Amino acid sequence: MNLKFKTVSFAEKEMIDRYAFLYGERSCQHSFVSMFGHSEKYGDAVCEKDGWLYYCRRNLETDRTRFYLCPLGDREDSSGFIRAIENILEDAHSDGKKARFETVTKSVAEMLETCFPNRFDIRPCRDFYEYIYSREKLVKLPGKKMAKRRYQVNACLRYYQGRLEIDPITESDIPEIKLFQEEWLRERYEENGNPELLEENGAIQRELDEFGRCGLNGIIIRLEDEIVGYAYGVCLTDDCFDILVEKGNRDILHIYRLLKRELPAHCNEKIQWINWEEDVGDPGLRQIKTDYYPDKLMEKYIVEELCE
Repeated sequence: MNLKFKTVSFAEKEMIDRYAFLYGERSCQHSFVSMFGHSEKYGDAVCEKDGWLYYCRRNLETDRTRFYLCPLGDREDSSGFIRAIENILEDAHSDGKKARFETVTKSVAEMLETCFPNRFDIRPCRDFYEYIYSREKLVKLPGKKMAKRRYQVNACLRYYQGRLEIDPITESDIPEIKLFQEEWLRERYEENGNPELLEENGAIQRELDEFGRCGLNGIIIRLEDEIVGYAYGVCLTDDCFDILVEKGNRDILHIYRLLKRELPAHCNEKIQWINWEEDVGDPGLRQIKTDYYPDKLMEKYIVEELCE
């Protein structure tokens, strides 16, 4: 077989990070942490060949379709890009299947349309658009548009004045965070029984267990020494930080507004952009994320090979 995929593990982390930092366009989909955390859902595997990194989502595969992320490499070399796509088509066809690319950026979708006319069905997928904000906006909450969010954060700080502690997450905090996460999950699952909560919790547990090795950074908020919220993420590039998780005690006034400001505020000073990921079509999430007025809504596409 042309491409020999290996299940994503820490042995591939440096390689995956290198390609994502160089060619990932600040998208969260190609990050090592995303693949590691959601390994049971996607079963991501990778293969490096001739300066390109290929991604296969094994757990999504059907009898007729094999799922991939778009390969990463130097797209200024259009011949290299064409070879990379042809390699994926050959990989899928070797098992009698068609190729499908998940969450493709607009620039890649346009290149596929140009280089492979009439070979793919290319369509936008609004549920997987990624929300990108300037770090300064989320920290300072400036202007009239952000006045309500600014008021909520200040109201939280005033109400609990002198009783809140906001600190970076350390390894010694992990057991306490895991206990808080268990209680958070129990309450939410009793409310709606959404199985997606269980998958998300599995990803959180894997990430917390390997917090340092994953290169994660985050904050923990305590009220009178009791944890009431935490959030963490990972760098996608030298100037972009991906917010992975925000969990808070809803009994605490505006706790989520505080988390949304304080995690970017605690980022490395080189960080200029915050990726708040997609809303997966959830109306509540979409409303919250649009209420913060993203500086960029990163368009994402589904690309499926057409039958010959």
